[in-house]
Amino acid sequence: MTYLADSHSFLLPEEFFESFHQGDFTSSTRVTYRPEDNISSNPVITTGAFLRLSTGDSGGLEPLLLIQFVRPKVWRIRFDPNSTHPGDYDDYNSRTIISDTLTNLRDILDKVEGIEWETEFIAGSETDQFYILRSVLYGNDAEPRERTTISEILVYKECFKIQVVRCVNESGVADPPDSQGAQKALHSQRKIVWETAGVGLSWKKTGTAAATVLTSKKPGLARYMGWGEQGGKELLKKSTLMNYFNFDNMTYSSVYGQGPLDEREPLYHSEPFWLELNGLPNYKSQVATFVDNYSQICVDFCVNHGGEINVGTRFGPLQYFVFAGDSVAEIIYLYSSIIGRARLKPRYVLGHHQGCYGYDTRNKVLKAAYGYVDRDIPLDGIHIDVDLQEDYRTFTIDSERRFARPREMFNELRGLGIKSCTNITPVINLNPSDTYNTLQEGHKHGHFIMDKRYDDGSGVVPVHKVEYICYEGGVKLFIDPVNETGQFPGAEYDFTQYYNNPKLAYRGGVGYGGTLGAPGHYPNLNNANTRKWWGEQYKYLFDHGLEFIWQDMTTPAIAKEYGDMKGLPFRLMVESDCWSGKDDSPEQMKPAIEIWSLYSYNLHKATYEGLNKLESRKGRRNFIIGRGSYAGANKWAGLWTGDNASTWDHLHISVNQVLSLGISGNEIVGTDVGGFMPAGGFDTSTGGRWAEPELLIRWYCAYSMLPWFRNHYHGKRGMKLFQEPYAFTDHFNSNPSGVPEKDRYLWLSVEPICRYYVKLRYSLIQLLYDAMFEHQFNGLPIARSLVITDSEDSSLLGEQDWVLDNEYMVRNDLLVCPVMHQQSVAGGHRSIYLPQPDGWYKFNLRIDNDGPRHHGVPLGERIPGGSKFEVDAHIASEPAFLPNITPMFVREGGIIPQIEVRQHTDHIPGKVNPIFIHLYPGRKTNCYSMFLDDGVSRDSAPNAYIDGENVIMTYVGIDEGRGRFADVDTDPEARNKFREIVFEQSFNLQEGTRTLTITVLRDNFDPSDYIGKVLTLVFWHEPANSQERSQEVRYEGYTGTHHHCHHEKHNNTVVRLSLSSDLNKCRKVMVVLGM
Repeated sequence: MTYLADSHSFLLPEEFFESFHQGDFTSSTRVTYRPEDNISSNPVITTGAFLRLSTGDSGGLEPLLLIQFVRPKVWRIRFDPNSTHPGDYDDYNSRTIISDTLTNLRDILDKVEGIEWETEFIAGSETDQFYILRSVLYGNDAEPRERTTISEILVYKECFKIQVVRCVNESGVADPPDSQGAQKALHSQRKIVWETAGVGLSWKKTGTAAATVLTSKKPGLARYMGWGEQGGKELLKKSTLMNYFNFDNMTYSSVYGQGPLDEREPLYHSEPFWLELNGLPNYKSQVATFVDNYSQICVDFCVNHGGEINVGTRFGPLQYFVFAGDSVAEIIYLYSSIIGRARLKPRYVLGHHQGCYGYDTRNKVLKAAYGYVDRDIPLDGIHIDVDLQEDYRTFTIDSERRFARPREMFNELRGLGIKSCTNITPVINLNPSDTYNTLQEGHKHGHFIMDKRYDDGSGVVPVHKVEYICYEGGVKLFIDPVNETGQFPGAEYDFTQYYNNPKLAYRGGVGYGGTLGAPGHYPNLNNANTRKWWGEQYKYLFDHGLEFIWQDMTTPAIAKEYGDMKGLPFRLMVESDCWSGKDDSPEQMKPAIEIWSLYSYNLHKATYEGLNKLESRKGRRNFIIGRGSYAGANKWAGLWTGDNASTWDHLHISVNQVLSLGISGNEIVGTDVGGFMPAGGFDTSTGGRWAEPELLIRWYCAYSMLPWFRNHYHGKRGMKLFQEPYAFTDHFNSNPSGVPEKDRYLWLSVEPICRYYVKLRYSLIQLLYDAMFEHQFNGLPIARSLVITDSEDSSLLGEQDWVLDNEYMVRNDLLVCPVMHQQSVAGGHRSIYLPQPDGWYKFNLRIDNDGPRHHGVPLGERIPGGSKFEVDAHIASEPAFLPNITPMFVREGGIIPQIEVRQHTDHIPGKVNPIFIHLYPGRKTNCYSMFLDDGVSRDSAPNAYIDGENVIMTYVGIDEGRGRFADVDTDPEARNKFREIVFEQSFNLQEGTRTLTITVLRDNFDPSDYIGKVLTLVFWHEPANSQERSQEVRYEGYTGTHHHCHHEKHNNTVVRLSLSSDLNKCRKVMVVLGM
């Protein structure tokens, strides 16, 4: 018996691939093109072709393979071994893709990108080795029209082999200098950029289920990154196994018991996307893969064969996307244009947040909020767990006992600038209640999943033979639901009464630790009507003053006694709307395991769309922070990576998790800062009842410039006592003798260091916001791996690859180098590597609001790119040393905006917060786009939306919008009500001058009430005698009010321009001054 004999069970990737390597799978011996399969009227072959796969088995019809170009550099391989007729494939996309059909997706993207292209299929003669499917791009309208072949897919006829060829340019990184007067020639060559390996494509049918494996070749020098949440241990992966299967995996150690550094662990979120780098050394060629399948996905990355990547889907059709581009940024752009980019989020999302499972009374919530205000630590959000609810009834507030006068409480928090959210879990408490309308409506209108079980053709599994499976601590558990129940009140019930009774709602339950929790029913969120109903349930909470949602237990997570892998029973039948155009079809019922991650995807969608329709939210941006879903859910929600712990291993992987998810276009991502669980899990005798002070300091520093910044911990009885930075000071002062002498400085350093780096973040919030806004156009993350920003440095994929795990960029100009290890490892020191070829300056901006913000500290010497050195970043609370605890550097020519630090990010009427634009010396041109709006309104967002068959783009700058557009899946209320100012800094080294060109690209918003009417430019100069530098400042194209002065002490020049109508009318202004 092989592991696949029981088709509807969870498998370890080792088990799945053991069956694959034992020869249990079928593969193709010959590939054939048949004209009768490829009728031109079929839209699926407009940019593709059907091919028959012969297996040598004379019985039955041969399965069909469909290969399609999605974009000229993006192709999709579709295969279902049960599909033998062209009619088995249609033009509809999965729900992951932003447009319902491939035809519509192509048409929309063609229009907004301003391109025209087509495909050609060449069958050739019988003696030719392969078929060719090629994408061809048309040039301008001149006759004859220029045609350029972009990509060619070669499908070999014998056995199974696919190669993809395109013309790629040499990188030029190692080229010698150009001859004097010569123009550099660009060289390109046709190269194989992707190909299959081994048997290529294999499949195995077990009953009605079909597993598929596609094997691709790993080029010898290629490096790989991405992999979603599982990308944490090392950004560049070596051989490993991956298991994409949404799982409530507390502390990342349930399946294997080895902890967070084990990449085989299935985690909360599935993002099966990875990026190949250096597959063609010295060429501008990057390739990425995305597997679009909601079931379990297993990946063997070079474990059983060093030159092969095996990707297995357990159920449903294989949809294997490949993206080819010249740069990592282009790959991210292509991917995000197909699955969608994040909707523009409120500005406060980028602030500092605090959550605790244990803020279980009104007083505890307010105490935490005032603690931050009184200790001068900025805070924008407070997260109240299920403690807010009445007896764990989702969408309720315990207003009679623990949270009396909730509207008053939320308003009081709002007065402090603190926005509130609560935990919403997709379970409806089934304990009877006359006042719980959600339960009553769910029953009345049929909104719950009913208890119908899967019949594989041999009958439903008898009730007394049912076993649920789960893993805990590396041990596989078999659970008897007839005799085992949860610990919470109401957990006991007659399983035999409910089992496979389609007249009753499936009965599960959720445990919140120990005896906390409730039994419940689960909303049928794969149904459009139920999603609408679910969204309406938020009205009560938001009418009382809630501002955003914390979406938890998203799998949905269920107590292990009520389902498989702490989720729905694998064989429970659920509705499937995996494919657009097939809503609510009865035949779309599938066993839960076959579409495992679709539920959480639809949960986030239902919540987001519901919030947008609430009257109390009219015109306001909404935000969800979710615990896990599937690729594409970033359109509606940010992602936090689940229940981690206060250990150095969890800190180690946490930065990489953010960077890995950023590679696949996720914008707001982060872990629980400080760790959710104690280091020892539920056994606090081994891990203590608080995070180590040193660990919390390093975590705050590491996350000070990452997109999602929430301190979150388990504070219930017997767990952690505190994790707020100021509480470490209070605890020490209350019991100084209880802290060892050698650790006292650490306890007393937590508050001042965390305060400093939170404030530093708030001073640079415009930098973060500009990166978040820019994501609307290019899909790039806020925090970026160096391979995105510094692709010219080939050493990042070689001897300096270590730096990718512990350095990151914020947008393009600010490099953050956190310390990720204990002081005992290196005495608080760390090694730094600065990417080449650009030079760098030590970050010199400070947060002292008592003096002029243009002061900072004088700029140090330029540090050449490629430099490697050690810095002292030990923990110390002396104010002068605080900036050294997390080393940061600015790229030469960099542009960094800075504002005054306030307690929160909200606009305070009548109190402007001017922006200072800091400009650094350099050698090459650099641009920075700044986006100004009110930070909360939906109509601020850029738009490119669909009206019938037309794409409406009212966002048009001086570039007429070509090649630069907002996500076509944008908010329908987006109206471009923002101002975009582009700063372009260039340098003339011979004349010793620098020129700043300021251009107003978009002017649909007046920011004067927010930032005032003066724009302050701070030009930093390299250390030099100021007498040798010209003091002249020239203004070209600008006749408005201006002022400038030189500060010899700080070695900078400060220029002030009127930001009123003078600058807007000019549209373009040039400021010229000495280097």
